[in-house]
Amino acid sequence: MKIGLVLERFDPKKGGLEHWTWQFAHRLIALGHEVHVVAFEFAEPAAGTRLVFHRLAPSSSRLERAAVIEEKLRILKLDVIHDMGCGWYADLFHPHGGSTLALWEHNLKRIPRWRQIRFWREKRYRELAKIEKRQHASSKSLIVAVSQMVRNHFSTLHGVPPGRMRLIYNGVDPEKFSPENNRELRGPTRFKLGCRNGEILFLLVAHNLLLKNAEAAIRAISRLIAVGAGVRLAIVGGKRQTRFIRLAAKLGVSSQVDFIESVSDVRPYYAAADVYLHPTWYDPCSLVALEAFACGLPVITSRFNGVSEMMTDGTHGFILDDPADIDALAGQMRLLLDPEVRKQMGESARRLALEWTLDRQTAEFLALYHEISRV
Repeated sequence: MKIGLVLERFDPKKGGLEHWTWQFAHRLIALGHEVHVVAFEFAEPAAGTRLVFHRLAPSSSRLERAAVIEEKLRILKLDVIHDMGCGWYADLFHPHGGSTLALWEHNLKRIPRWRQIRFWREKRYRELAKIEKRQHASSKSLIVAVSQMVRNHFSTLHGVPPGRMRLIYNGVDPEKFSPENNRELRGPTRFKLGCRNGEILFLLVAHNLLLKNAEAAIRAISRLIAVGAGVRLAIVGGKRQTRFIRLAAKLGVSSQVDFIESVSDVRPYYAAADVYLHPTWYDPCSLVALEAFACGLPVITSRFNGVSEMMTDGTHGFILDDPADIDALAGQMRLLLDPEVRKQMGESARRLALEWTLDRQTAEFLALYHEISRV
């Protein structure tokens, strides 16, 4: 089958969407399919890759980029066009970012009133909304929701009929992300971070530290430190770390909060960690949370993360009802200071990840491809 994957950037180092698409594309190739990648930016292709690349001329306007994507796709003879949410011409749209309207609403929960009018006027959100509207208007295409939360948003906020939607949760590679592979990485990474013996390391990995609520993680860790707990927090990634570095300094915890710039391989940090934190304001279905589960880490996340639908509160970690509730977050973190609780939850987390694999997700997409294929 000739499959077209459409996204802005095809680079596994850029973020969750890009990393997932990179893995997915190579899964399809391994299964014998012909995969065409249509994008504006590419990482250096690996030698001998069988992927077919179509590099498009960039533009600062999302609307113009969507038009360029359509022009290119119309001349490619593909059996299925799978768009990750950046265009309006495809057989199926798979928006990893979920609903733009829902993202607005959840962002507004964390934004002061004086900033909300400016936020609504930002060009990027207005353009995303227009693209999304055209995606939903195409009666011949399907919308893939990555969680029931996202499916509900498309139904209630956008009026997408149930018959046009499919639910396919994200998947993880349990061989790449595993406790066994992490064992040899744990000691060296903890030494690099300055972790003392017996110190509990909490980890947060994100590009958008505001949306993923790094502030709550820092404030909660400061409360544990204030009562004498032997804990540390590592924050990996993030485009604008300065305000969070200042917050850690203001709270007097700079020596116990590490800020690491984006890395090409996050596995050493999963290996070093004891608990994964993801108190996000909005995340359709967090890939990093799934990776943490696969590595045998208990996860604390919010109910605004689609992954919370896949887990059981108190079994695989904890679900935070309100991302702004620092007391509740600190309380959940305190419970995970118990090594036996961490061990039991970590083992349950690993078993959960084995149910939600990338192979399972790939099979579900292939079944959908055959349903809508031009072949």
